[in-house]
Amino acid sequence: MMQIHHRGDHRAARKSHYPSLGDQWDVLWRWVATLPPELLNDEMRQMLDRIRAVKTNFPKPRQDQTGGADSLEGTENG
Repeated sequence: MMQIHHRGDHRAARKSHYPSLGDQWDVLWRWVATLPPELLNDEMRQMLDRIRAVKTNFPKPRQDQTGGADSLEGTENG
């Protein structure tokens, strides 16, 4: 069996190719926001409420006001 050996630190190579942690968390919380509230535990609901509150208090400027709303903004799904 052929084995591949990497020289150097694989962690640095991986880190440079992963999306930022902020982008990763954004994708995960957007997905959580689509779930029925009864599937979330109290801690997750509270965190989602906190994230939505920040987005409400500090809204992202929008160029097109007719576009769809961000699933983490507003009160839908919870």
